[in-house]
Amino acid sequence: MDARRPDEGQVPLLLRVGVGAVWLYEGLVGKLLAPDPELLHLAARWQPFPGSPAAFLGVAGACETLLGLLLIRGWMVRSAAAVQCALLLLFSIGLGIVMPSALVDPMGGVSKNVALFAAGLCLLLLGSGREESSRRPWAARAVPLILRLGLGFVWIYEGILPKWLFPGSAEVEIVARTWLVAYHIPIFLKLLGLGEAALGLTILAGLWVRGLAVLQVGLLSVFTAIIGWTSPHYLVDPLGGLSKNLGLLGGVLALYRTGGGPLALDAWLARSPAWRRWRLQASLQWNRLVEIAAVEVYRVQAQAAVDGNVRALLEKLALDEVHHAEDLVPLIRRHGGRPVPLALLCRGVAWVLGCLTVIVGMRACLRFDLWMEERGGSLYIWCAGLLPPEAGITARALLGMQNQEAQHVRLLRDHLRAMRPPAPRRRR
Repeated sequence: MDARRPDEGQVPLLLRVGVGAVWLYEGLVGKLLAPDPELLHLAARWQPFPGSPAAFLGVAGACETLLGLLLIRGWMVRSAAAVQCALLLLFSIGLGIVMPSALVDPMGGVSKNVALFAAGLCLLLLGSGREESSRRPWAARAVPLILRLGLGFVWIYEGILPKWLFPGSAEVEIVARTWLVAYHIPIFLKLLGLGEAALGLTILAGLWVRGLAVLQVGLLSVFTAIIGWTSPHYLVDPLGGLSKNLGLLGGVLALYRTGGGPLALDAWLARSPAWRRWRLQASLQWNRLVEIAAVEVYRVQAQAAVDGNVRALLEKLALDEVHHAEDLVPLIRRHGGRPVPLALLCRGVAWVLGCLTVIVGMRACLRFDLWMEERGGSLYIWCAGLLPPEAGITARALLGMQNQEAQHVRLLRDHLRAMRPPAPRRRR
């Protein structure tokens, strides 16, 4: 990997922290501080050495804690990754033999080992990220593929086996305890399984990799928070199905940094003029809808603003975004499309967002607006990168909009600095 690319330089760090957190949590909480009685029973039956099961678990927990610390600190990364891969392989095969029911565990305690194993292989290739060998071109091609294979397998496995082929009562009870689905829980689980399998297939194919990485972060975070709150006994599950989501999150964030890689469907489609044209159309449509939503947010906030300067700023931002939305319409038509009729829906969603930001406070409103303007500027840059060389008129129009978004960012930052309370004077 090229050292000048900081995004790829963060990949080993994300993998180390994510996987190391799993070993640290499982070693400390799962074996040293709060060992599960079921885990003690398993240790008594299958431990390879004579002695007390509690003592055996204590030694195993200390070793797992040490492994997690080595990974998080970046010490002996390749050696720790090799040990991790061997342990995961041993645990998965051993559990499949002595306890086949673990293969369809509702929390994916065994299937998630595949994603952790993939992260370990990537760390074997990359090391801590500081070595020269981690910057080789073949490593840059292999890491995204390995991550996609590991994560895609987990989503497909969890979507098909526990929810379609071997459905059990445990998942129904988990969903029932959340109170989010009151009726037809088995049907809901089957539909959820189809969605997970489709997500896994798309990841394996390498399509929309970064967008799906954001979706995976949201899903894993929501699943972990809801199940940890409503079914807290899974926090000390002997298979570690819930804690392993930390490792999956590290792998997903690393995949967001690397993208799909040269062996992904995205890379193949990027060379297709028709696909680039479709992406350009979609990005122009998206930019227009974002601008329509921003107008409604600014109008709601301007009506609630007490300070005259803030109100004038929000009204100016709303007027500029109206012009942007209008200017994007001829650009969409110029590239063979029609504006999608979703303006009313965007205004409704934006009105709710505007009301929520007003409730939080005007300073929070401006911070949200600053984030929105920064994302808007990056969207215009990304959209301009999809243009063919001959589209000079569209490129100039997008550059003008991006410059105006940058001006909005400066104005919002100036107002936020002006609203900052003065620092208290020190008494002499």
